[in-house]
Amino acid sequence: MLKNWADRLFKWYCNPDFYPDIKGDLEEIYSDHLEKSEKLAQWKYLIDVALLFRISLLRPITQYPIIKDTGMFRNYFKISVRNLARHKMFTGINVIGLAIGLAGFLLINEYIRFERSYDSFHEDVDQIYRVSYVQVINGEDGDKDAMSSYLVGSVLNEELPEIIQHTVSKKFDPMILKNGNVFFKESGIISADSNFLKLFNYQVIQGSKETFLNEPNSIVLSRSRAKAYFGDEDPMGKTLQVTTNYKATLKVTGIIEDLPDNTHYRFDMMISDKTLDGTHDYENWSYNNYYVYLKTAPGVDVSMLDDKVYAATGKFIDGEDADVNNRTRLDIHPIRDIHLKSDFYFNPQPLGSQKAITFLVIISIFIITIAWVNYINLSTARAMDRAKEVGLRKVIGAFRTQLIIQFLCEAFLINLVGAIVALAIAEISLPYFNLLVDKVIVDHVWNHQPFLVSLVVFSVGGTIASGFYPALVLSDFKPIAILKGKFHNSKKGVALRRGLVIAQFAASMVLVAATFIIYLQINFMIGKDIGLSVDKVVNVLIPEDDYEDEEGRQAFLNRFNSFKESLRSHSAIETVGGTSNVPGGDENDINSTTSAVSIVGLSDRLEGTTYVQFTDDQFFDAVDMDFYAGKNFDRSIKRDTVSVVVNKSFLERFNVADIEDLLGEKMQFGKKETNRKYTIIGIVNDINRTSLKTEVEPTIYLPWMNADNLVIELNDINYLAGIEHLENTWKDFYPDAPLDITYLDERFASLYDQDKRFGDTFLVFALLAILVAILGLFGLSSFLSIQRSKEVGVRKVLGATKTQIVAIFYKDFFVLIAVSVLIGSPIVYFLMNSWLDNYAYRIDFPWWMLVIAGALISVFALATVGYQTSKVASLDPAKTLKYE
Repeated sequence: MLKNWADRLFKWYCNPDFYPDIKGDLEEIYSDHLEKSEKLAQWKYLIDVALLFRISLLRPITQYPIIKDTGMFRNYFKISVRNLARHKMFTGINVIGLAIGLAGFLLINEYIRFERSYDSFHEDVDQIYRVSYVQVINGEDGDKDAMSSYLVGSVLNEELPEIIQHTVSKKFDPMILKNGNVFFKESGIISADSNFLKLFNYQVIQGSKETFLNEPNSIVLSRSRAKAYFGDEDPMGKTLQVTTNYKATLKVTGIIEDLPDNTHYRFDMMISDKTLDGTHDYENWSYNNYYVYLKTAPGVDVSMLDDKVYAATGKFIDGEDADVNNRTRLDIHPIRDIHLKSDFYFNPQPLGSQKAITFLVIISIFIITIAWVNYINLSTARAMDRAKEVGLRKVIGAFRTQLIIQFLCEAFLINLVGAIVALAIAEISLPYFNLLVDKVIVDHVWNHQPFLVSLVVFSVGGTIASGFYPALVLSDFKPIAILKGKFHNSKKGVALRRGLVIAQFAASMVLVAATFIIYLQINFMIGKDIGLSVDKVVNVLIPEDDYEDEEGRQAFLNRFNSFKESLRSHSAIETVGGTSNVPGGDENDINSTTSAVSIVGLSDRLEGTTYVQFTDDQFFDAVDMDFYAGKNFDRSIKRDTVSVVVNKSFLERFNVADIEDLLGEKMQFGKKETNRKYTIIGIVNDINRTSLKTEVEPTIYLPWMNADNLVIELNDINYLAGIEHLENTWKDFYPDAPLDITYLDERFASLYDQDKRFGDTFLVFALLAILVAILGLFGLSSFLSIQRSKEVGVRKVLGATKTQIVAIFYKDFFVLIAVSVLIGSPIVYFLMNSWLDNYAYRIDFPWWMLVIAGALISVFALATVGYQTSKVASLDPAKTLKYE
């Protein structure tokens, strides 16, 4: 069997002139080996056939066996090197342009690859999904909540055979932990059940993932947090104290490796969920504060499970008689898609943007295409220089195929050198690129396999993309016309170059306009009046005492109130307020309820999400929130404990002609008539508590006179004295706890960090693309100017001035720029209008920006062309015409 297959292979590739003799020798060797073993003989025969596969024995691929002639290939490369060395400027422009374009293209694609790789490191990742809630209102999807009830996972796991495993986790607000007398503020703490590390395969360093979350008061640390708390000591079995939120003493039962950056659910510590028994309502279907994950059996199509999922859970969530057009739908979302393709609220951390990735894909394509276009333009523009070379080669017997290979060799050498330079550029600029995107994408590119593979693929692809058309054009010249001196550039070639230049200008114009529009939107968001005053306002989180009875609680409250009064006594501190959620957090940093809400006796129950914030009577003053009508809470009035303040957006849902009429009315959550009723005592103007990507939420403010997040308004003049007084007072009242001061203006500014990074990234690579385009234009205009030097000389002899000559050259390029602006303008509009739609509050599309972008591109282009043209226009016509 092996021998027959080897015979067919040998006959396929071997030159017919050599085949009979070599075949006979192979048969003799086979007969000798056959005496020892047939199996061994067949394998030896196959190996001999493989070893005979060499260029000198190959069958001719075409009528002219150029492929196997290594001497011819050496000649191709030798001539290519000489040609490239002779025209150093054009070679340099091509190499630099290709190197910059390739380096920029590949770095962007490394970032895109990283963004698309989120959670792909888990085993069986295509079988893991997150369960989320979607409110259906009047038959349409409304608010989307990434979290759901604790019970969802277990019910689906029991009811649906397609679900083979589930886990439940909760992410906590920042906590203060204590090890001995040392305090740490931690923001990366979650709870998890015993299934969590069976579903997600994080690397375990110490302990057993089968057991270390089974018991109450257990905690698992990441490697870095274990190092921070215990240094080089073995952390297993040691304890940590939680001093806020859920006071407990936790025993370290395991250590895991630090999580990679490319995960949608990042944490540093895991507390066993059994620790929270009695403090969390695990049996309440309306308590949507958990991240629930499912693992399906292999091959399950989750899109076919919708009806089964609702049949299993709908009766618990909405009741038996739920209206199909007003209900809660469960969304089963692949975890690999969460980072870029999730539009849910209350995600555990900020997500990426699919539109931003799409924009980066576009700019990367622009960069590499502009670099390739430069090579095509310069190569075809130099056709006149290469025409005589091609004519002579054809006269002495060169075939078109050989010429094509010759010119492809030149393209390959330029792309090869460009790739080597691109690798160096990428390696040198990588640290700055990582800073730009605020992520360590890779440590080095020179040993990063995906980058190197892409480098090779796009170098070879670039050889074909940029070199094939010029090779076809140059090899098609007619030797008779050339040698008679009748050759001139074809109309098709000129039209192609003009088309490519237009494409470059249009791409550059799109990038310039897009960059300006991105920064206009960012500046709009930063400068917009959000309805709050956050300058000179700070926030501190108060640690709770470890009290176990009412007496201990009262002692804590006495110290807390004394601390606030001590702060207020200083002239540099204007107001001290308390709140559950500090303004300037992300979209998830607020409480919410999906219970229906009504104004008692005046409205039907309205479905939808209502956002809830707990505040004391000083909070509104601390951040300068304006009251539209009504009054603030008053801690001296007992009935204010069942009163609420609401924002205008909340009341506007009820379609009341004059919302002031609702002051004093009662509002109620839920469907039961016996549910608590709250009196509306005040209406505040809407504020943007988070990024302007989201609209103002319908919000109610409930009284909480002992809120532990203090918001402190400082005096504008001597605010530094206020900070000093805060630090000293803290030491007096909470000497063992760390003071963590947060500035609200910085919190709000950080909301736009991702947008700023996107804008900076876009700007850098837009400038790179424009630089590459200008390099190409520089080379092209230089060559065309030299080509037309005799024309310039004649015009000068006939009396043309330098300005008139430059204007003639400008005229051609100005037409190309005008056409490119006409092409680029609608592209800018559709791309950037789509991007601006990501924001609830956005600028109107700035049409004037198209004029500015077109003008800037014109300045760049005409300055480049003008420089080269003026050099030629300055030449002495006696020199340019001396051979005429």
